[in-house]
Amino acid sequence: MAAAAEPLLAGFTPEDAEQLLAEHFGIQGRATPLNGYRDRNFCVDTEEGRFVLKLMSQEVGKETLTLWVDAMQRLAAAGIAAPQPFATLQGNPWGMLADCNPFWLTRWVEGVPLAEVQARPAALHTAIGALVGQVQLALADCTHPALDRQFQWDLRNGERVSAANFAQLPEAGDRRVLHESLAGVAVGLGDSRHGEDLRNLLAVGPIHGDANDYNLLVSTEGEQPKLSGLIDLEDLSLGWLRGDLAISAAYAMLDQEDPVAVLVDMVRGYHVVSAIPEQELPALWPLACLRMCVSISLGAVARAADPDNSYISVTLQPGLRFLRQSLRISGPEVHQKLRQVCGFGAEEAKGKEQRGQKQRLARRHAVLGPNLSLSYDNPLHMVRGAGRYLFEASGRGYLDAINNVPHVGHGHPQVVQATTAQLHRHNTNTRYLDDTVLEYAEALVATLPAPLSVVHFVNSGSEANELALRLARVHSGGRDFVVLDAAYHGNTQALIDLSPYKFQGPGGQGRQAHVQVATLPDRYRGTYGYDEADAGPLYAQDLDRCLASIAERGAKPAAFLCEAIPGCGGQVVLPPGFLAAAFAKTRASGALCIADEVQTGFGRVGSHFWAFETQGVIPDIVTVGKPMGNGHPLGAVITTPAIASSFHNGMEFFNTFGGNPVACATGLAVLRVLEEEGLQENARLVGEQLLTGLRQLADQHPILGDVRGLGLFLGAVCVRDRATQEPAAEQARHIVHLMRDDGILLSTDGPLHEVIKIKPPLVFQTEDADFLLQRLDSALQRTASLSFQP
Repeated sequence: MAAAAEPLLAGFTPEDAEQLLAEHFGIQGRATPLNGYRDRNFCVDTEEGRFVLKLMSQEVGKETLTLWVDAMQRLAAAGIAAPQPFATLQGNPWGMLADCNPFWLTRWVEGVPLAEVQARPAALHTAIGALVGQVQLALADCTHPALDRQFQWDLRNGERVSAANFAQLPEAGDRRVLHESLAGVAVGLGDSRHGEDLRNLLAVGPIHGDANDYNLLVSTEGEQPKLSGLIDLEDLSLGWLRGDLAISAAYAMLDQEDPVAVLVDMVRGYHVVSAIPEQELPALWPLACLRMCVSISLGAVARAADPDNSYISVTLQPGLRFLRQSLRISGPEVHQKLRQVCGFGAEEAKGKEQRGQKQRLARRHAVLGPNLSLSYDNPLHMVRGAGRYLFEASGRGYLDAINNVPHVGHGHPQVVQATTAQLHRHNTNTRYLDDTVLEYAEALVATLPAPLSVVHFVNSGSEANELALRLARVHSGGRDFVVLDAAYHGNTQALIDLSPYKFQGPGGQGRQAHVQVATLPDRYRGTYGYDEADAGPLYAQDLDRCLASIAERGAKPAAFLCEAIPGCGGQVVLPPGFLAAAFAKTRASGALCIADEVQTGFGRVGSHFWAFETQGVIPDIVTVGKPMGNGHPLGAVITTPAIASSFHNGMEFFNTFGGNPVACATGLAVLRVLEEEGLQENARLVGEQLLTGLRQLADQHPILGDVRGLGLFLGAVCVRDRATQEPAAEQARHIVHLMRDDGILLSTDGPLHEVIKIKPPLVFQTEDADFLLQRLDSALQRTASLSFQP
């Protein structure tokens, strides 16, 4: 935490500045306050010209002041327009106020800050890059001991400093951007070059360290703005030489339409003055992003200590906009542009990546089951996830619009902290009393309507559904089940037998005698369409057939197992009244009603916490998994006291890892994040935006036959012909691949594989929805021009 502003600095007025000027420099002048991050700065107008008076923090020592004066003289000798000290009456380059705060007077450098120049020609950015190189050359042989400082602004400490401080940002969305950006930086610097850590390749030397958009001065008197000078040497230190260029570029790129073009222009200028080694070039883009992370995170700390200092916040919003923009920019593509401007040829690493990919695939095929599928024709090698993004080994980030397991975002810091903290304490099973397990069970039950109040913890959605079958059979006395067509409920054999999506598909063994399959209430392809007001009860009538078939074989039904929104069925939203009618028929037969909320629970539908609530029903058993642990193995069955009592029949239920303290601490953290960050409401708002946008795209693109969904659980049905509803599976698959090329992850589903599904982490934002819709529009246009075989 930054210390509060020093009393002498905080109370130092323009009148105090004018008095100091007269006493120590023998100059009469008028002092006007200037912006400053920590020091007190004044513009001083005198008969002898204009100066800057700076009163500094107590921590600035004599060695540091000596270094700064030396650096000023070196820059002057190199012809670089920079501040020069004006001697005190005692002939010293600086003085000391109250024996603790240094001050000096420097000549004014003409120009306006780069931040105030809106229209910038490429030549201006090229000149800035050249200036950074020239400053480094001027300082190259400086060996002053004060250069080697422990410095939180040093990019070599940037990842650690940013990670430790970005939690100070008050807005969850802003914290998320920093979390995501730091993951991208880590991949770009360390995990992206085939195990080669770029940090170890970067040369170190004396750098200015802060050639930002307020320290770079520009003359606007001519036809085109030109660079006129550089101020503020207070961040002078040893550091990564190319990091100095990245620091300057980070600020120059703020609010620029094409930030990559700015970086390219700056590299062009720098490379002419000081050639960039080829092996260091890939670091420039991630280092620029890292500098903005450092600036924003340390700014958050400083704002907490000095909330009235508006200058501290000057970079916050532009910096966040830049980071949001940078997350959608491909680092490898930036690197290729930088190679081109520096005159390097095609990168050999591309061949290395391809060879590595082939080797990785060969290893996978040798040791993993051959029916374990991969997404995309050219599989992605993911090495890190954060928030809304997954990062590939190449260094590219992908907006994740399909992985619903990291419910509150990949690697959410609060969830990770809760998990690791509990791991440090202990992890055991439910045969011991543990408050975390009880607290989580109570919190989970509080989200459900009565009488759903008893929890059995397991490890996954599949285990939850498997246990639900046992509870249903014990309580009802029946053995048979009714499921919906195209349903998928898990990967155990018992659940494969209850999953038409599997047993009716390739490799499936067909329907077993104890399973009845009811019609999927799909209002797009089914008998009763969107124009049928009673579609729900009409579709539910097919349960009469199923239940009658069970009776005809002399059996008894145990349960109707139904996804609250059939996912593998194609993101089908059940018509109003369907579950109410289906549950009534089920209960009349003596069977139980099981709601499979493995994919749709925990606020995903937006309007309600549980998707079954949208149908106005209360199940007898609810099964959950996937999102509740945000990726940690965790599932649960929640039921009524009466059913739990029936299950308590003498046979102990025990699951070694179900309900362990680590899993429950993780689940509890997920619930807290959902509430604190308002993610259910976010799912509602962003989901409505996406659904509206998808419908508008369907009006423009005939390939979209139907769009549907609730909250952030959406599907778009692709057809060859709207009149015949002929599925367009190949086109859907092609669109998904085009979206991947544009940096967005989607997939297809449905029994006909023609439904593009959208089910991102609940931290998906409005700008993400805009980006997805924009790129999907383009992908649809590009697909329409191609020919596909029926």
